[in-house]
Amino acid sequence: MRSYLSISWVIGVLAILSLVAVACGGSAAPQQPEPKVVEVLKEVPVEVLKEVVVTATPVSADDSGQVTAKVDRVIYAFGEVIETNRNWTVGRPSYYQFDPWAETLLDLEATTNARIPRIATSWESNEDASSWTFHLQEGIPFHDNYGELTTADVAASLALHRSDEATSSFKQFLKEMKPGDEGFEIIDDHSITFNMEGSTTLWPAMASRGFGGGEFLILSKKQIDEGLESFDEKPIGTGPYEYGGRDTGEGIWFELAEGTHWRGEKPDFKEIEIKWVREDATRLAMLLVGESHMSSLSRELQFEAMKRGMITLEAQVPTNYLTLFLGGMYFSEGDPDYDPTVPWVSPENGLKIRQAMNKAVDRDELIDFILKGAGTTMYNTAFHPTLEGYNPEWEEKWDDMYGFDPEAAKALMAEAGYSPDNPMEFTIWNYVSSDEPETAVMVEALINYWQPIGIDLKIVDSEWGTVRSAYREKNDMIKEGGWGNVITMRSVVDRVRAWAYPNGSGRNYESDAINEAWAAIAETVDPDEIDKQVRKVGDDRFDNFADIPFFWFALQVTANPEVIDSWTFPGTSASKTSHWNLLKASQ
Repeated sequence: MRSYLSISWVIGVLAILSLVAVACGGSAAPQQPEPKVVEVLKEVPVEVLKEVVVTATPVSADDSGQVTAKVDRVIYAFGEVIETNRNWTVGRPSYYQFDPWAETLLDLEATTNARIPRIATSWESNEDASSWTFHLQEGIPFHDNYGELTTADVAASLALHRSDEATSSFKQFLKEMKPGDEGFEIIDDHSITFNMEGSTTLWPAMASRGFGGGEFLILSKKQIDEGLESFDEKPIGTGPYEYGGRDTGEGIWFELAEGTHWRGEKPDFKEIEIKWVREDATRLAMLLVGESHMSSLSRELQFEAMKRGMITLEAQVPTNYLTLFLGGMYFSEGDPDYDPTVPWVSPENGLKIRQAMNKAVDRDELIDFILKGAGTTMYNTAFHPTLEGYNPEWEEKWDDMYGFDPEAAKALMAEAGYSPDNPMEFTIWNYVSSDEPETAVMVEALINYWQPIGIDLKIVDSEWGTVRSAYREKNDMIKEGGWGNVITMRSVVDRVRAWAYPNGSGRNYESDAINEAWAAIAETVDPDEIDKQVRKVGDDRFDNFADIPFFWFALQVTANPEVIDSWTFPGTSASKTSHWNLLKASQ
């Protein structure tokens, strides 16, 4: 990746700017709609059997007040991704490359996170939720005269995720689909049914823009049939923007599609450019000198930017969470990848070590340090009080089991045979990915907590693709330590699916309790039973110190108010920042 500016240059810019009196502020906040009580998070009760929407597909939120932007091309700087046009070959952190030009069957309402129609106007399941039917909007045009979108395009897009080349999380879900052509039925040009081996409540999530889905983008069968070389050169979609091009290692750009978007979306900016910039300080410098108009920044650098007149744009839903996962946690009976010689998974001392690793961390201090107070403790990874399976007892047990107590942590490590004089070695595979500056800051902070209790922490810079491959393959590299990850909230039923062995793709903590719970969930559509099974999984993870959970927080982007007025997005899309038609230009 190209480093745009040196750190010393950044410091120089900050020093010069500190001599200039710049008011910290920005434009007034956009008028918000009247608040309404909408349950959008606990999905199992509302999407078990049937959800049919008969109204016309709406435009999410309000982009009707289109203005003339001060710049034609808005530039957004943030961390690295795996660069490709083939969305089925990468995971969600790389989906910034696709959201402007490609669309999903369902959308997320930008302010409430509710699932709403998009390409599909309605959807429903059969009685046991083993088959799901989606009905498409008629007359949706592909870019560049590639014809009208039909169910043939949906089927062709599905086939890409079922191919050998696919590595998406969606592919793991599709392993539960009936084999071959039995897995779907094209009813007509605008209705298609997906057939699963068992019951599932997850299809609405998988078909949507995010909040558990976001990977099932509907692409052109005509272009796929031409060969993927055409797709690599310029992928065809149906979004308000179309693919413009990319400079590998530097960035990607999109151009406003010709004509009126089929759903009436009216973005203010004619072009979007996203630059891949690894260094947090460099992204700040680019913003301050006008090389970008928005940047993904750590909270500390956000404050520096705000002192110099920049503004913060925040997701509508506080649904990101940060966790440090531990390699080697493969406790399913008969799993050949389980290695008892890995200290934190050993049958004799693993539980003590994992508890010590948790109790050594002052999460309140980290919330203040990393998030400047704008976060809340996460008591169990992926489990939020508004989601299914949450157990309030975790909060009651927290101080005793996980609460900050460095002396207790040191004693636990001593019982396991480790001390500052005889430390346990642990490697964190560090990477910078998309809008996740919090991960790198957390990783650095752990040195101060773990060294005094007898953990020799080594931090190795890597890339997200390398780390993802390592934990999915359960290879020796990942068993040397762990990795941090910022993840968007989604149904915990989906998380249980991903954690189950052997078909899941989560590959962090695996156990027979999880496998049994997932088998039970796959046989029922009863919300109470599903909730009970999900809670069993949560109890198993909590009691066994499955990982190092940190906190919940809202995604934030720092922007130049001279160019950008506001951005309304839920924060749970596959690309986290999304809804580019709601990125509003300053007047």
